[in-house]
Amino acid sequence: MFDESVPEPARLAGLSAAELIDAARAGARAENAACARKLAVMAEIFTRRTQLPAQDREDWWVDPEAAVLAELAAAQNITAGLASSQTHRGVALRDRLPNVFALFLAGLISDLLARTIVWRTALITDPALMAAVDAELAAQITTWGQLSAARTELAIDALVDRHDPDGVRSTKNSQVCRTLEFGIPVDSPGLTTIWARIFAGDAAAAQRRIDDMAHSVCPDDPRTLDDRRIEAYTALLAGITTLTCHCGNDDCEATAAPRPGRDTTIYVLTDTTTGNTPAADQADQNTRDRNEAEPATDTTGKAKNENEAAREGEREDAAASEDRDGTEQTPAAKQNVRPHTAQCRSAYVFGAGLAPTALLEAMCEGATIREITHPGPDSAPEPRYTPSPALAAYIRCRDLTCRFPHCDTPATLADIDHTVPYPVGPTHPSNLKTLCRFHHLLKTFWLGATGWRDRQYPDGTIEWTAPTGHTYTTYPGSRLGLTPFGGHRVRRLVPSE
Repeated sequence: MFDESVPEPARLAGLSAAELIDAARAGARAENAACARKLAVMAEIFTRRTQLPAQDREDWWVDPEAAVLAELAAAQNITAGLASSQTHRGVALRDRLPNVFALFLAGLISDLLARTIVWRTALITDPALMAAVDAELAAQITTWGQLSAARTELAIDALVDRHDPDGVRSTKNSQVCRTLEFGIPVDSPGLTTIWARIFAGDAAAAQRRIDDMAHSVCPDDPRTLDDRRIEAYTALLAGITTLTCHCGNDDCEATAAPRPGRDTTIYVLTDTTTGNTPAADQADQNTRDRNEAEPATDTTGKAKNENEAAREGEREDAAASEDRDGTEQTPAAKQNVRPHTAQCRSAYVFGAGLAPTALLEAMCEGATIREITHPGPDSAPEPRYTPSPALAAYIRCRDLTCRFPHCDTPATLADIDHTVPYPVGPTHPSNLKTLCRFHHLLKTFWLGATGWRDRQYPDGTIEWTAPTGHTYTTYPGSRLGLTPFGGHRVRRLVPSE
């Protein structure tokens, strides 16, 4: 590929400082060249699979583009979104920027610079102008030296402007763009940032409302002003315009103000115990010890004896039936959450990620908690297509996410799929899994010799076979050590009665 070679790690201790710098430079060039070749491969298979007239695809449930991107994602252990961006970048470099791509193949420019060039030139529509920009960029890139990201973008934009002023990407004026975002990459576990840009008049009115609510409680309220403002904001999001006072005084009128209603069901995998007696705690520990010594057939669930599993399944079905009928439930379901005193794992909240045990108690305040149980290794299939609420809850807590390779759609937002179609395939944990709607459609409609096939094992393991014959294995999320289902509590938080 090129003359410089990258030394093996075992040789590094014997190299001088100058030789180490040369090795780092050679490694970067090899990395760039390998990345360019990977994009070329992705572009080739993408083009080969999607060269069909548009009218031939109008009635398809799954477009060939989406199907091949799912296949590329599985092959590289990345998400479909990353596969999409990389593949389209490879196509753009190959077809629109061949001279720049040649430098990339030689390892002379980085993947980051190639991304920037593809993005900054994407608005050029005239092939002749694109060819001119590609040629000039290839001639100039290696002479730019060490530019910052901003200066690199400026140099590319200046070149584009000389050839096609309409193809220059303009900076968006953020002052006139309203937006609302939930969550940022640096959020701590258990917390979510809500970031919004709204009209100044709306923001002023919202600030006055929140401040008024925060000051509406009596002076004996123990919370800080910041805490009251946060809870006022949360109450407003729930449609409540009053703030409950926490002073505890019987004669305080604000203590009767409505609290935000708990009208959603949240699934939590957690390493906490309930407020049991010491004897019950010891019995639970003995059960966990037996489970570790003698694992059940289905290693993703908490092992229970057959009678106990049957009793708990009946209680769960009865509770679910009451939910559907809208009748009042008994308060016996309420339990106080108490964390283990040592080696306590963080909880896993579906759709929100990890939540430290210290925050879990506050999250569960006022909620009804129902434990979701393993149906038992000898449980019989349910005599219907749609799984019962209890079985569906177990499948979602076993899988955590969509079971297609590298899809992280929460199981609570996914369909429950029969691996072997019903009625040939039973409605039983060994034949059920969660799939997001897209991958459910991909499996259901992308059939035949060029389609996906799946095989499920009793413990929930799925073996996927791609159209090319390559196989990929996915395991239930609760098995992977994040929040072990076996020996730990799985709770469903439902609206408080």
